[in-house]
Parts: sequence; structure tokens; C-alpha cells
Amino acid sequence: MNALLWAYPARLRERHGAELITTLMDMSGERPSRGDRWHLVLDGLGERFRPPVRWRPFALVVAALALVAGGALGAVAGSLAATSAYAELPSARALADQALGPGADAHGGRHYLDAELPLSPGAPSGPAAEQVRQRLIAAGWTVSAPAVGDGSDGVLSNTHFRAGDGDIELSVYAYDFEQPFVQLAGWPARPASYVPLTIAGALLGMIAGWLLGMALSHRIGAARRPLRSAVLAGTGLTLLLVPSVLFTLSLGYYLGATDPNGQGGLLHTRGITFGATFDLVRAWDLPYELTDAYLYGLLGLVAVAIAAILARSAREPLVREAA
Repeated sequence: MNALLWAYPARLRERHGAELITTLMDMSGERPSRGDRWHLVLDGLGERFRPPVRWRPFALVVAALALVAGGALGAVAGSLAATSAYAELPSARALADQALGPGADAHGGRHYLDAELPLSPGAPSGPAAEQVRQRLIAAGWTVSAPAVGDGSDGVLSNTHFRAGDGDIELSVYAYDFEQPFVQLAGWPARPASYVPLTIAGALLGMIAGWLLGMALSHRIGAARRPLRSAVLAGTGLTLLLVPSVLFTLSLGYYLGATDPNGQGGLLHTRGITFGATFDLVRAWDLPYELTDAYLYGLLGLVAVAIAAILARSAREPLVREAA
């Protein structure tokens, strides 16, 4: 029976655990039915989701902010787990030699590759792009029709196309410039498990965020001096909101971009992403400093942790007085 009490939050187990067991025994006898045990567990879980009577508006705001941050962090975990299903990229050097020819500068990592080949001064981009396109077709890639950009969209005048083989996607741009060049970028195609894992992570994170927000609100509400903890908790969760929103925008860009370039909008090409990706910054013309927004998240987590510690230490005198 005592194991069932773990469904209740610690604040109720400590104060009313024995009373709950006694009441259940009085109502159901020495061996409570399965239905009575389930009722006890569900009631305990419901208490974890219930805001405190005191400071109720504050608790709801804290829980909402924690839900958003938790959902974003859960999506980070889910999308990171989904990257394990990415196809392995070919060698950047080998692909550059195959598609662009000798003399190309190539580099890459586990989830992206880049290659660039300078052209002769004054060489038009169209024939260079078509030459790369024919090489990829001969190598078995599925290649789109070439498209021309006249520079009116703020991008250099260019000829570009896409290629893929089901597991890997390529973007090829041939730019008209004083020193024209052809640029090739590659990234793994999004696996079928990516969206379900990301959604599952986000939902679990939202539930965990709400529960932690409720627990923090109850702790702060029971403190002798709750104001300082409330201010710290609110500040920390607001800081967490910055990378949470930016990561959500980056995730939406990755899932919805129809013609990505750079790294294809991938989220975790250089480790764990919690903020804006380089591709989102380039596509939306945002400050590059937003790619370091995870620092706001770290500061937010520290502030929330300090708020919880201060609220806990403020309760100790009350416990000693009651003893």
C-alpha cells in the first residue's frame, strides 16, 4: 500500500500519508479492491497536476512557461534521438571529385558536407551547373530541373538545382560573380521516424514541464519568504522561453522548408541545438548571436534551481517550529 502513495506529491505524503492509508483501510477492509487502489493512484496523480490555492495565478503562469520550455526540451531530445536514423553521408572529398571535378575544396561532418569549386573569371553559371547536373545523373542521382535566380531576391545571380538518392539530399548552386564558383551542399534526408519521435518527445516534455511547474509553485507558495523565489523562478522561466521559441522556429523551418540550402535546416549538425540554427538565421536574416541562445536557457535553469533551493531552505524553520 505504501508504494501506491508515491502517486502523491511529497508534500502530501509527508503530511497525510498515514491518514490516506487508514481511510482506505476503513472503507475497503484489509485488502482494498483493485478499483480502490486505482482510485488512490489516480487521485494522487491528479494532485500533482493541481495548482495551489494560494498564489494560483502565479502558479498557472509558472506552469504555462514550464510547459512551453519542457515541450521545447522534449522536442530537442526527440529530434536528437531521431538523428540516429540518418543515413551515412559519403565522403565529402569523393563526392566533390565526382560531381564538381578536381580542384574543389571539400569538407564535411557526420550530418553535412560542403564543396566549392572556383570557375574561370567571367564564366557563366548556367553551363557549369549543367555540367555538374549531368555528372550526378550519370552517377545515378535523381536530379531536378535547373532554375535561375536573377539576384532580385537578394541572392547573387545563379543557376541551381536539387539532387537526391532517397537517403541523401544535395543542393547545387552556380553563382555569377567577379570570381564565379559552384557550391554543393549535402545532408541526410529526414527519416520517417523523425516526426513521431519529435512529437512524442514534445508531449512528454510538456507533461514534465507542467508537473515541475506545479511542484515549484507549491514549494514557493509554502515558503516563509516566497517573493524572492517567485521572482527568480519567473525570471528563469522567461529566460528559458528565448531558446525554446527559437528552437521551435528552427524545427518548423526544418520540417517545412521547400528549398533549404546550407545544411538543409538540420537541427543538430554541430552538437545539441537549443536555439536558432545557422540555416534559420540565414533564411530569416536574423542576428547570428541567436545561435548561442542556449546560454539564456542555461542561465534560466540556474535561476529556477536557485529559486527552488531558496524556497526549500525557507521552509526549514517552519518544520523545526512544528517539531
